[in-house]
Amino acid sequence: MSAADIPDAQEIYQKGEKPTSGTVGNLTREQENVLRNLWTKILTHIDKMADKPLKVSCNLVKQTAFVSTESLSDTPEAIDRWYKENKELASNPRSQTVRDRLYLEGNRDFAVPMDFRPLFQNDHSIRYFSHVFWQACMLHGSPDSYLLNFLRATLWDENQAFERLVFSVNWRATQAIDKLMWFGDLEQNNRMMEKGLTLTKGFDKFGYPVVVVRIRLNKPSERSDGDVERFAAFCLENIAWLAREHGEWAMLLYDFTGFKMENVDMAFIKNLLAIIKETYPQMFCASLLYVDSWLFSGIWRVIKGFLDPVSAKRSQIVKDVTALQTYIDRSQIIKEAGGDLPFEYKYEPPTREENAAMFDAAGRQSAEDKFLQAVDAFVKETRSWISDSASADGDYASESRKDTANNFDATAKLLDKHIRARSHFERLNK
Repeated sequence: MSAADIPDAQEIYQKGEKPTSGTVGNLTREQENVLRNLWTKILTHIDKMADKPLKVSCNLVKQTAFVSTESLSDTPEAIDRWYKENKELASNPRSQTVRDRLYLEGNRDFAVPMDFRPLFQNDHSIRYFSHVFWQACMLHGSPDSYLLNFLRATLWDENQAFERLVFSVNWRATQAIDKLMWFGDLEQNNRMMEKGLTLTKGFDKFGYPVVVVRIRLNKPSERSDGDVERFAAFCLENIAWLAREHGEWAMLLYDFTGFKMENVDMAFIKNLLAIIKETYPQMFCASLLYVDSWLFSGIWRVIKGFLDPVSAKRSQIVKDVTALQTYIDRSQIIKEAGGDLPFEYKYEPPTREENAAMFDAAGRQSAEDKFLQAVDAFVKETRSWISDSASADGDYASESRKDTANNFDATAKLLDKHIRARSHFERLNK
């Protein structure tokens, strides 16, 4: 298969047929064989890396000063002392986080526990490939879906898919994405959250959630170093969870209407596209660039240079609400974009009540145990499928393997509420 064989986004939506080819339950025998080969490589790599920890660096998705203080106790006295010593930093609008704002307003009842602990371990400074891999699989209804995303993105090149998948897991480990999601909104730049730079509202014609990036609200001068990378990873991880509940796809709408050159941050766009390509492939069914200005032509030439052939086929420029309706019904387009969907953004900060499960240590341990059992069962069935594949009985969709995938799905959802803070994306879509 080549990129030329892939229909572009406009063709897909005009036909009105969901792109199911190459997804779980929609594989050819040849595609099943490629998936089996990739599973063989991944399980071998997991065994190889069992005693080789990955050191956390956070050199890209930088942590805030508050969270990077590993020795900080979660006692009220210790937190008060930190804010007393760092009052200038916490008060600066460019660097102020949601947590800082809440604290300075007198809200000392933080929405998540301070005592973050990585999945299946206690050491904060390292991660293990297997732990991070299975936590990444939680973003999908079946672990097969995680691998299939990389296979479709690489046009079924199992070696390239393996390299990109390993890179993705290593990135998640070294950048401590699990810790980023534990603290959630609290560690995001307060200005960016209050403005609603990225939000989700409405659904496209296939029922996938629409993610809107409002470029005109972006002002690079109003934030600190590291905010962009942290925000991009935070958004994509939460969007993946939202997409999980709606067929594992989302629609990405870059709203360039009313933008000025001062709003364009090519570093942000490049970083966002790179993270999507390398770590969240195939998450977006289409990426629409909604423009109303001649200024965009030069920007588009730069953006096109960042896109791989598959992503380029999924990207389309739309210049008015009529063109936008090819992909999204007018009733699902928010009014500010020319549609009929009433919507006024107001940021609601996180609460302890919505994250109650994160304070339940016994509940988390029980959920971890059940999840680990589900992983073991899925691995056992997958190894059996691999070993039987030389015969006609090697059916990846056997009932027993389906059952273990379904159990993985159920235990992943149960565990998620104990290890990930609820986000503004979920509050917007209640």
